[in-house]
Amino acid sequence: MATHPGEDEQLEALKKWWSENGTVTIIGFIIGIAVLFGGRAWFDHKQLSSEAASAELALLLNELNVGDDASITEKADGILGEYGGNSQAGFASLIKAKALVGLGERDKAKNVLQSIIDKPAIDGIDQLARLRLARLLFAQLSYDVALLLISEDGNAFEPHYQALRGDIYLAQGDVAKAREAYQSALVDPSALANGQQLRMKLDSLGEDHGAHDSEMGEAEEDSQSGESS
Repeated sequence: MATHPGEDEQLEALKKWWSENGTVTIIGFIIGIAVLFGGRAWFDHKQLSSEAASAELALLLNELNVGDDASITEKADGILGEYGGNSQAGFASLIKAKALVGLGERDKAKNVLQSIIDKPAIDGIDQLARLRLARLLFAQLSYDVALLLISEDGNAFEPHYQALRGDIYLAQGDVAKAREAYQSALVDPSALANGQQLRMKLDSLGEDHGAHDSEMGEAEEDSQSGESS
């Protein structure tokens, strides 16, 4: 399954969270079942459904390592069909969109991502969906729409937004804006898995001659001022 720099670490972070917390979640689900059948219904249906969805999502995350895009899409659809109202469905939708891209069904992937943006199941998940949808739009040369989609500043994915803005500006031939966006993205290099690649892109743009000329002009003015004094 094809991946994009920046997406891998997001999925890895999700898988890491599940490796640390997923076992506890699944155990809670099993205990809930035992308690329910023991005649002490401490968990209501919503809670039980959430635990079941968590267990299914853990299996889906494992499928990322061993399955193909078709099977991943099928399992994600199962979670969405059964637990569409739960927060876990948001992650399942992201994974499904990624698998659809791998299958070459980009329009379907765009629809899935748009549905996450329109109705985010978890705070902040729409910001990641915007990033991924903007990347698809960029690949389809829909530059202005992609830029509008990631126009929001100050979110958790800001370095990735700036890096993509740089790519879009560069494709549009606006080197100055591309340079500025890349520089902004690299303010916190640790936030980007492809920071070195981005640095190479920035270096390939060459020196900002406008800023250089401005500095030279200021230096010349200072020199002339010193001579007149």
